Amino acid sequence: MYHSHVRKSVAGALAMVTALALVGQAEAEPRQLRCTFEQCLARAKKQSPLLAAARLGLDQYESKLREAQSAWYPKFDISAFGTALPELKDGHDGSTPLQDYDFTKFGPLLVTSVSMGQTLFTFGKISTLKDMARQGVDIARVTGRIAEDEMRFQLARAWWGLVLVAELRDLVADGKRLMQEQREKIEKARDEGDASFNQADLAKLNVFSADIEEKVRQFDRSRGQAEDGVRLALGESTELAIEAAGELTPVVVPPLPMQQIETLALANSPRLLAQRGGVQVRLMQAQLARNQFLPDLVLVARYAYTYAPTRADTPDSLATNPNNSATSGLGLALRWSLDPMRQLEKIDQADLDAKQAALLEQGERAKLRMDVRQMYREMVDARAMIDVQERAFKSARGWLSAENQAYEDGFQEFAEVLRAMEAYTRRRMTYAESIFNYTLAVAALSRAVGMDLTQLAEPGH
Repeated sequence: MYHSHVRKSVAGALAMVTALALVGQAEAEPRQLRCTFEQCLARAKKQSPLLAAARLGLDQYESKLREAQSAWYPKFDISAFGTALPELKDGHDGSTPLQDYDFTKFGPLLVTSVSMGQTLFTFGKISTLKDMARQGVDIARVTGRIAEDEMRFQLARAWWGLVLVAELRDLVADGKRLMQEQREKIEKARDEGDASFNQADLAKLNVFSADIEEKVRQFDRSRGQAEDGVRLALGESTELAIEAAGELTPVVVPPLPMQQIETLALANSPRLLAQRGGVQVRLMQAQLARNQFLPDLVLVARYAYTYAPTRADTPDSLATNPNNSATSGLGLALRWSLDPMRQLEKIDQADLDAKQAALLEQGERAKLRMDVRQMYREMVDARAMIDVQERAFKSARGWLSAENQAYEDGFQEFAEVLRAMEAYTRRRMTYAESIFNYTLAVAALSRAVGMDLTQLAEPGH
């Protein structure tokens, strides 16, 4: 029975070790994520460290707004002082400290004061600060949009890159398979001494096979780069395997004229909105600099108390001495700080900053219009090339089918089949790349406009 118990314990321990090993192996294996673009985008919005940093920027500006609003709250100043004083001997006036004071007896001295200042009127200083803080919050929101648009563009380029690589790699794999089949036929004809064998056909096949192999390796590198791009946008580790759940099909953009796209960009571009907000802030800073010449009206209240029992009954009592600085009272005060020459220079600096910001905003607006026009033309051309490349791809497919059938029937040389196969492969790749280029052009224009163009409604709807 003892040995049976030992065997059960050993078996249980081995089972536990095996289970732990399997768990460790499962944790060590890379995870895999398969998602559509919208799913990846939603995940990136939750996990992206860049977007999280942009949100913290918004929190900082909201804190500055609360700080500006707190200027209307009362401010308190509390002070306290404490020490020990020797008692004054009876019949002595304290004129001779070493003789008049009893240094064997000490009593407490406590001086406390509480003051309150409530701002009543600042001639526009606080309201300007609040407006600047609100504008800063708006700029922070726009900055968050800039970060989100950039993340969306980078994710689109990487995600559609994965779709493109998957599409082309399957195509190249099919080409490689066809090459292998043709190689086997040619080598079989050579080994059997068939009169149809042509050494040049084998040489051409080897050259084309080398191009295919180069493409395969190129696609492997491109897939790795695209995966890294998606991981970066998602904020994931390099151990996460990414698979794009989607097909390489053109996105749909309503047929809007260039002028309408340009108008949307001028109204929604977050970069331009940030520039406009910066101009407003500079103008407010100039006004604030001018307001510094004006005083602040403040309600002041102060209460003080002195506790000194060892001097309470003496003529120089700290509690009754009118010269004691610890006094109490309530009244109005003007708070005014003037440094004219320095303040005038600050006004000039603020005006120059406002003029500079206005000029930069004008330049940004002109540059945005030019960029949008160029991106719009690129998008239109890219969409037109999809149709052109599709027709060329289908023609190349028909050409390859005809040449291959003629070769099988013995009416065509293999060199023509190989040439048609190369043309078909290149046209198929070009067609897929044209869809990718168009999708990327739409994403770039959407980033410039500040909104997803695929979500716009068609005119008249």
